[in-house]
Amino acid sequence: MLGRKIRSAFTLVELLVVIAIIGVMVGLLLPAVQAAREAARRMQCTNNLKQIALGLHNYHDTYRRFPAGYYQFTTGPANESTWVSHMLPFIEQTNLYDGITAWQGFGGPPAGSGVHRVTSTFLATMTCPSDVQVDLALTNWARGNYAANNGIGPMFTVGQNSVVRGPLGVFIQNTSRNMADILDGTSNTVMVAELLRSPGNDFRGVMHYPEGPLYHHNFSPNTRIDDQFRGALCISIPRAPCIGTYTAWNNRSVVLSARSLHPGAVNAALVDGSVRTISNSVELLTWQNLGNPQDGAVLGEF
Repeated sequence: MLGRKIRSAFTLVELLVVIAIIGVMVGLLLPAVQAAREAARRMQCTNNLKQIALGLHNYHDTYRRFPAGYYQFTTGPANESTWVSHMLPFIEQTNLYDGITAWQGFGGPPAGSGVHRVTSTFLATMTCPSDVQVDLALTNWARGNYAANNGIGPMFTVGQNSVVRGPLGVFIQNTSRNMADILDGTSNTVMVAELLRSPGNDFRGVMHYPEGPLYHHNFSPNTRIDDQFRGALCISIPRAPCIGTYTAWNNRSVVLSARSLHPGAVNAALVDGSVRTISNSVELLTWQNLGNPQDGAVLGEF
């Protein structure tokens, strides 16, 4: 009598149970993987800020002052260049910097010029890995995620228009501050913080034009209040809303808020070179005091 051959296989019920178990495991592991990736991105972001702070300190050691936030002249070289433009040699971008043979045209860089090469080059040190990738704005301007403290806005063009604004920050038009100007102490004043870029021809974050690389302390980090920006260069998105409040360089009225895609916080470098993660829930007055280097206020927790 021949014995029956027994076949081993999963039943449909067993297969469904295995699939369900795998689904539960993936559901449990995915948030942990995402959290680990974000932790790595945040670490890279804080390292970028540390490198920027070090670069600004080395600039200060060389010139006994920080660069101005931006330069705006009726005539003359370096018009409309920014703190990023002048800091390039101090963040390992000497070749890019040395390619500038004529310091002019930052508001409209001639194709093929050293200035155009500078304005159109994305820099890893200036890019937070948590933000989305963007293309050149208007084919000429690369954008970054780190902006210098301009104080309480709106920022306007001195000598061209005037608006009611709050106290000046560390980086302002044409004037270079030094450590002695930080009367509140270098550990009580923000130097550089994050901002978010918007896809398309949005100029927020542009590194080498005055309307891109400066932010303000009017509102708390990651506020949902609209940025105030040039109408033609403002593309509002939910994570970085904006409205048009002016039309050209000579009637500027800019307010950009610090923002990031890190959960519940932004990273910021203080003038002493330290990097802090500042919660969205920081008291607004404390945040505003952090943006004013000369108010003499006692800071709350941050």
